[in-house]
Amino acid sequence: MAFPAQTPVLTDEQSIDVIIESEVSIIQCMAELFCNTLIEDITLLSTIEKQAAVLKKIMCGFTAKENAIAAVVAASAKKDAADKGIDPKKVSSCACNNCNCD
Repeated sequence: MAFPAQTPVLTDEQSIDVIIESEVSIIQCMAELFCNTLIEDITLLSTIEKQAAVLKKIMCGFTAKENAIAAVVAASAKKDAADKGIDPKKVSSCACNNCNCD
């Protein structure tokens, strides 16, 4: 008789750790992509104007991802505070990085 497979159940803290670790991996991949591939490819563009335009789009995309990661970290901090009996509203979070991607 076979035993049914069971999905492991993570605690809230373990789930948050997995999410944060995943975000770290994404950032590392983004940095590697930018430094090892994109910079070389951008230099192949014919004019400095084209290079600047592509670089701006890439940096705006990276900024959006960084802001999303900051939101995940802020949510994690607020949850941790709430779990410790601290009012989550007292946890500071700054969303001051705005990118004009027009």
